[in-house]
Amino acid sequence: MIHTRNCLSAVRRLCRLALPAALAALLLTLNAGPALCWERPAPDPLGYISNFWGDIKELPTKPLHWSRNQWLLAEGVTGATGVSLFFDEHIDDYFIKHRPEDLKDISNALNDMGDSRYQVPYVAGMWTIGYAAGSMKMRKIAGDTMEASVIAGLMINPVLNYLTGRKLPVMGEPADKFRPFTWRRYSFPSGHAASAFALAAVLDVDLRDTFGYWHLPVVYGAALCVAESRLYNRAHYLSDVIAGSAIGWAVGTWVASKDRSGAQAPKEQEKPGPSLSLTPSVNGLYASLSF
Repeated sequence: MIHTRNCLSAVRRLCRLALPAALAALLLTLNAGPALCWERPAPDPLGYISNFWGDIKELPTKPLHWSRNQWLLAEGVTGATGVSLFFDEHIDDYFIKHRPEDLKDISNALNDMGDSRYQVPYVAGMWTIGYAAGSMKMRKIAGDTMEASVIAGLMINPVLNYLTGRKLPVMGEPADKFRPFTWRRYSFPSGHAASAFALAAVLDVDLRDTFGYWHLPVVYGAALCVAESRLYNRAHYLSDVIAGSAIGWAVGTWVASKDRSGAQAPKEQEKPGPSLSLTPSVNGLYASLSF
C-alpha cells in the first residue's frame, strides 16, 4: 500500500513537471515555428549582456520619459489595485469555501509555469533550438524573456515585497496588514504573475510581425491561468496578482520592443547649400548660382 502511494506521488510530481514543459512546447510550436525564416540579426550572448546592463541603467529613470497614455495606463492599474484591496479577503474566502479540489493538480501545474525555475529550461531550450535552426527570432525571444523575467521577477518584485511587507493569504494574517521594510513577507506583488505576464508580453511583441494578433488568446490566456492559480492556491490576494501582472506586462513589452539588431536608421543625405561657380569662356565669364 505504501509502495503504491509512493508511486502515485511520483507520478503526480512528474505530471507537475511535464505539463508546464508540454505547454511551453505547445507555445513554441504554435508561435515560433514559422518564425525560423526571420532574417533580422539578433545579438550574440555578449551583446545581450551589454543590452541588459544598458536597460538596467535606464530602468530607474524610465517613468520620467513615459508618454501621456503610459501615465494614464499606470494610473488605471494603480486605481484597480487600490480598489481590489477592499475585496481581497472576500475573494480569498470564496476560494476557501468553493474551490473544486479536482482542479488542484492542474492549478499546481499552471502555478509552476510562473516559476522562474521552470522558465529557465524553456528559455535555454528556445535559445538552443534557435541557434541550431539559425532562427534569429527565437534567439531574440529567449534573450528578451530572460531579461524581462529577471527585471520583473527578481529585481522589481523583491524590492516591492520588502517595501510593502505583506504576508501570503495562507499565513493567516489580515489582508490589510502591511509591515513595510520587513523581510520574508512576499505577498505584494505576485512574482509568479509578473514572470508569466513578462513571458506573455515578450511572445506578443516578438511574434506580432509574423502572426498579427491571433496568438494573443494563447499567450495571455496561459498567463491569466497562472494568475488565477495563485488565487486558487491562496498564494496571493487579487491586488497582488493585478500589480504583478501589470509589472510583468510592462517590463516584457518594454524589453521586447527594443531593437536588438544593432541596425541604425540611414542618415538623411545632406543637401548642399547655395554655391556660386564662375566658368571662363572665349566670350567672357559665365556665373551660375545654385541652391
